[in-house]
Amino acid sequence: MAEPKPKAVKKAAPRKSVNAANLAHLGPEALAALLIEVADGHASIKRRLKLALLGEVGAADLAAEIDKRIDAIAGSGARINWRKFKDFVRDLDAHRAAAGGKLGELDPNIAVPVLVRLVRVSEDLEGRIKDPKGELQAVFDQAVADVARLSPKALTLDSRYLADALLAFVESASTKLSVDLLRAAAPALADDAVAVLRGKVRERLAAQRRPDPRLRAAAQVLADLEGDVEGFAGLFTASQQVLPPIGAQIARRYLAVGQVAQALAALDRSAPGPSLAEQADVGAVAWSEARIAALEAAGETLEAQAMRWASFKATLSVEALRAFLKGLPDFEDVEAEEQALVYAQTYPDPYKALAFLTAWPSAIEASRLVMERGPALHGDRPEVLEPAARLLEHRYPLAATVLLRAMVDDVVRFGRADRYADANRWLLEAESLVPGLPDDAAIDDHAVWARRVAGYRRL
Repeated sequence: MAEPKPKAVKKAAPRKSVNAANLAHLGPEALAALLIEVADGHASIKRRLKLALLGEVGAADLAAEIDKRIDAIAGSGARINWRKFKDFVRDLDAHRAAAGGKLGELDPNIAVPVLVRLVRVSEDLEGRIKDPKGELQAVFDQAVADVARLSPKALTLDSRYLADALLAFVESASTKLSVDLLRAAAPALADDAVAVLRGKVRERLAAQRRPDPRLRAAAQVLADLEGDVEGFAGLFTASQQVLPPIGAQIARRYLAVGQVAQALAALDRSAPGPSLAEQADVGAVAWSEARIAALEAAGETLEAQAMRWASFKATLSVEALRAFLKGLPDFEDVEAEEQALVYAQTYPDPYKALAFLTAWPSAIEASRLVMERGPALHGDRPEVLEPAARLLEHRYPLAATVLLRAMVDDVVRFGRADRYADANRWLLEAESLVPGLPDDAAIDDHAVWARRVAGYRRL
């Protein structure tokens, strides 16, 4: 009997890859020396290292370092061209992360004002930098989120100083970022600071012939802080209070303080029009949701159910239908679901109907819709057609093929270069479904269709 061959000993992988585990083997002294060498001549890297070190020293030192960088950016006035854009955004975000992270852990009372100052830098950068992809905006949005997270923990900061800084930003900024920041920082403001700030905002609004929309939005935030529903509603004109989304906002606030009758009255004044388009509008959906909440609060459950069904019929909302079915007695929900799926087949917008049937999901009804209304489903809506094709491909390959071909045809006919890779994938997927197609399928043979597609010479 032959002796078994000894098992090969697996060699350890060489430590060549630059990753945290391999670098750790270098040891702290070697890493420190390497960092000093890498940082030499790179101001942004030096700043990152200094932030890390000061985070170990204390909150005051770290805050001073971040403030120093904020001052430098605000006081520069120089334009930032595209070559420096990435480095600038990365550096700013590092200071934002230090303020929202380590500084927030050490002392949220110091971190919140520092983050507010950082967000206010956005007005100093106005006209100095182009942000086509919103990368810089994302840094400021995250800073606002940091403020919202830390504000409830910042209970001993100087509320008056913070309130003045927030008001100055509202008055000078050109975007809604200032109101978002006020809303995020609100939990850190003491009651007396809110009252003083609200008084200042009222004075400024009263002095304006045409109220600044940001000041009015700030006044609404402050009215909410003081639980003043009448004051919130009074910031809208009579012609604005009849708009469904505004009526919904006012009604929600009345409901929050238990004033159901006032909520219903606000909704009655702002009811949307009777047409399907008006009922399906985003503002009308918000109105319907507020109306349902008000009816439930008033004990009008049957009327609330009727509103849910009407809302579903207007919007084909999965959430609205689920809420409606949940409110039905046992066994009645099955019949109502069948009725809803049948109704979806007749909905004027076939894309919305297909999206609903895909999300529900009901493959059989989605297949029926595609086969009956296929010509109305053009391939320029892949966000609707592709998920539907995924739902249908196993049990209803013909309907899935119709959708895949529609998307490919749209790409090649109109030369949509950004979808060429997708079109190639859809073409291969359509080919994979050929064996499952019925012999009497009322569509062109795959080879014939593929040759026609290739004739466009775009893929």
